[in-house]
Amino acid sequence: MASLWVAMSGGVDSSVAAARLVRQGHSVTGVTMQVLPEGEDPGRCCSTDAVRAARRVCDHLGIEHYTLNMRDVFESEVVAPFVREYAAGRTPNPCIACNDRVKFAILLARARTHGADSLASGHYARIVADETGSLWLHRGRDVSKDQSYFLYRLDEPAIRFVCFPLGDVTKAEVREEARALGLPTAERPESQEICFIPDDVGSFVVNRAPVAGESGPIVDEKGIHVGTHDGIARYTIGQRKGLGLSGGPWYVARIRADENIVVVCHGTPAPITTIELEDAVWRPEGHERIEAVIRYRATSVPAQARWSGGRLTVELDSPAGGVACGQAVVCYVGDRVVGGGVVGATR
Repeated sequence: MASLWVAMSGGVDSSVAAARLVRQGHSVTGVTMQVLPEGEDPGRCCSTDAVRAARRVCDHLGIEHYTLNMRDVFESEVVAPFVREYAAGRTPNPCIACNDRVKFAILLARARTHGADSLASGHYARIVADETGSLWLHRGRDVSKDQSYFLYRLDEPAIRFVCFPLGDVTKAEVREEARALGLPTAERPESQEICFIPDDVGSFVVNRAPVAGESGPIVDEKGIHVGTHDGIARYTIGQRKGLGLSGGPWYVARIRADENIVVVCHGTPAPITTIELEDAVWRPEGHERIEAVIRYRATSVPAQARWSGGRLTVELDSPAGGVACGQAVVCYVGDRVVGGGVVGATR
């Protein structure tokens, strides 16, 4: 029997993960990170309402439940960097930052300090050993819900202390299991939005970084002035709607934040084949044939990955569009996650 902490968000996935571990005979403790202010939207994960939902599930399962106030660390490690990146014209993924810097860093460390053998979560991902016994992160069985993309930064030392009880099941099976067990969260809807943003991303960023809301020129790729934008935080690469320009269709091709300029083009932005990744992680030796996932739930693109001097370059076999600086590219060999990083430059 192992002692496990389960990170419980108040949703059906982490609820079923906890229930499965209890049924297996483990000593289970439910732990919920409180990262949002009191009274936040009840439909969002990690809200006050979600904390209450997680507690009801633990009461139903007969296990202990603790709430950890992690608002300050969430602000410093997730929210503030997100705002800085967006204000710089980049497109960060806060869920990756939360998993990397909070859940499977600080929360995992606390679990181990308190004697837990493992930290479990409701992610749809798997841990698989290779022929040498090394552990690797793999895609979950449910391709439509696979969340390995958000976990690509997990290294082997951390992987040895994490557990994903839902890796081999589908979302439909999880819902059915929750209903059969009578879990209070069986019909709780999924949270689809960024948990800490109550309305739209642009307004949130501008409220915290007013400079990102200052108007400026919109120019075409020849530098000709074609309009005025209302703050770079309100624009993303590939955006077509809401530009307010005549003679279109126009698409956002680049954001030059240092000059407060939005660059647009007629038709979709030119596709790219080379991606330079920053803050990259990489486990194989040398170069590798991979499949690159350039955004969550995007179709994999066959590619060649080159690791050199701490930098990772991905050469796509076929051109791809809509690749923005700041977003994550994750590298797979089959279902195995072998590395990834943040887009720093494309060509």
